[in-house]
Amino acid sequence: MLDAVSLEVYRYAVGHPGWTRAEASDALGLTLRRIDEAIGALSDRRLLSPQAGSQDGLIAVSPDVALADLVDADERAVQDLKARISSQRRELSSLLPTFLEARKSVLASTSVETLEDPHLIHRVLIDYGRDVTERVYIAQPGQGSTADVHEESVRKDLQLLENGVRRRTLYDTSTRDHVPTRKAVEAIAAGGGEFGVLPFIPLRMLIFDEKLALVGRQLTRDDKAALVIRDHSLINIFTHLFDIAWEISESFLAPDRVESPLSSLQRSIIQGLANGLSDESIARRLDINVRTCRRHIAWMLETLRADSRFQAALKAREAGWV
Repeated sequence: MLDAVSLEVYRYAVGHPGWTRAEASDALGLTLRRIDEAIGALSDRRLLSPQAGSQDGLIAVSPDVALADLVDADERAVQDLKARISSQRRELSSLLPTFLEARKSVLASTSVETLEDPHLIHRVLIDYGRDVTERVYIAQPGQGSTADVHEESVRKDLQLLENGVRRRTLYDTSTRDHVPTRKAVEAIAAGGGEFGVLPFIPLRMLIFDEKLALVGRQLTRDDKAALVIRDHSLINIFTHLFDIAWEISESFLAPDRVESPLSSLQRSIIQGLANGLSDESIARRLDINVRTCRRHIAWMLETLRADSRFQAALKAREAGWV
């Protein structure tokens, strides 16, 4: 930032083309040392230049011209850097189809393959989701995805349904209260998609026809790796498990049989209590933290006037709430 003296000298320079240090000193009442300091600051910013044909004369330079001169080298460097980045991006992007095709051939020759890279998992889903011709079975644990994720999913799923592909999805019962998931289910169900709910979904799984299954490895809660299964016998086992789960599931959009003060999440929690699960196990299965789970349990114990967790589950069942 220019100081006050430099600004004063610059104003003088603008109004007095060809001025000299001595003239500025006399006119502004500044010492030659202060004038020289100001000239140095202004020259560094390309706001002063020597007058042609004069040994000591100086002229002021317009700020926009000075800026162009000052940053020209930097702008050229930035442009060169952008060009190099674009060139490298084009070169490496051109290799991606080769990598994916080679990777696909590796997967094709392996009955079970572990994929750690989320990007590669996503690419496999896109590739085989595009090629499916008969059915897609999905088991989806957790509390549901965001509205943005569902928006993309709805578009793709409706296209599959238009192509005659059967689509069935199992969700946790608690997702009935998740607005983005419910809206997506209503949209896809209107196109022929089928949705069921269970108190717990223990396994993340996608089955494409009878050709490929993706199963979450789930070594830990944060494990995002997937097992890609091509062995027909294994796919048949997972399909059979899905069919059994589907038979005992309830329709996602079916109204509650008995009006209940419990939310879908609370009904899933109390079902866990009835099965003798710990707070930690229930929270993990429903993808909520333990504190939230315990807060719901405390509220239900008070609402049901139960002295124990087991008694709360029993009273909820007797009331037709679960």
